[in-house]
Amino acid sequence: MTNSIQPNIERLLTVVGHQRQRLLAHPLYGTIQTLEHVQVFMAHHAFAVWDFMSLVKALQVQLTGMRLPWKPVGDPEVRYLINEIVLGEESDEDPAGGRISHFELYMRAMKEAGVETKAFEQYVRASEGLGDLGPSVGLPPGGLAFNRNTFGLIQKAGVHELAAVFTLGREDLIPDMFLKMVDTLDRAMPGRLSTFKYYLERHIEVDGEHHKHLAYRMTALACGNDDRLWQEAAVAVADALEARLALWDSVMAALPEQGSLT
Repeated sequence: MTNSIQPNIERLLTVVGHQRQRLLAHPLYGTIQTLEHVQVFMAHHAFAVWDFMSLVKALQVQLTGMRLPWKPVGDPEVRYLINEIVLGEESDEDPAGGRISHFELYMRAMKEAGVETKAFEQYVRASEGLGDLGPSVGLPPGGLAFNRNTFGLIQKAGVHELAAVFTLGREDLIPDMFLKMVDTLDRAMPGRLSTFKYYLERHIEVDGEHHKHLAYRMTALACGNDDRLWQEAAVAVADALEARLALWDSVMAALPEQGSLT
C-alpha cells in the first residue's frame, strides 16, 4: 500500500472505529456462559456464516477473471487475496480429514452442539436468488434481517463498498475472549463444542495480519483517490456494523434467563 493511500485507510478506520469498539465490547460475549447460550448464539450466527460466502463470491466475480472467455482482470495481488479466501471458505481443512467448506463445518458444529439445523438448511437450499430467499418459518428474525441487509448490499453496492465491508465489517469482529469461553465450555463438556472451537480458530488464523493488510490494499485500490468512493465505503461499513450490532442484540434478547449473568 502506498503512503498516499494509507491515510485514507486510517481515516476509514477512525470513522467506523466507535461502532467496531461497540461490537468488540458488546455485552453478549460476557453473557454467554452455558451450552444453551452457545446454542442460541449459533442458531443466529449461522446466517452470518452463510451470507459471508456470498459477499466473498461477489468480490471474486468483480475482481477476478470469472467470465468467459477469460481475460486478466485487475491487480494480481488482489486476485490472489480473493481466490485464497474463497479457497479457504469453500474447501478448508476438515479436522476429520479431507476438505470442507466453512458453512458445512458450521452445520456440523451446530449439530454437535445439539442445535436443530433442519429449518435453516432448508432455507438455504430453497433460496434461488438474493431477493428470493427460502422459507423462514421458525427461524430467528434477527438472523433473517441480517441476511436481508447483506444481500441488499450485494445487490446494490459497488466493488469499493463490498471491499470495505469485507475488510472492516465482518469476521474479524469476534474477540479472543469469546474463543476462550468456548474453549472452557468444550473442556467442561468434551465433544460438544470441539468443532465450533475449530471453526473459530480457523477464522482467527485466516483473518491474520497477512490477509488483513491485503484486504486493506484491496479496499484502497477499489477507492483510489476518490473522496466520494471513500465516503460511500464508510457509509456501507457503518451500515454493516449496525446490522451486526442488531444481530448481537437479537441474540441477547433470545438468551434464556436461567443461568444468564444479566
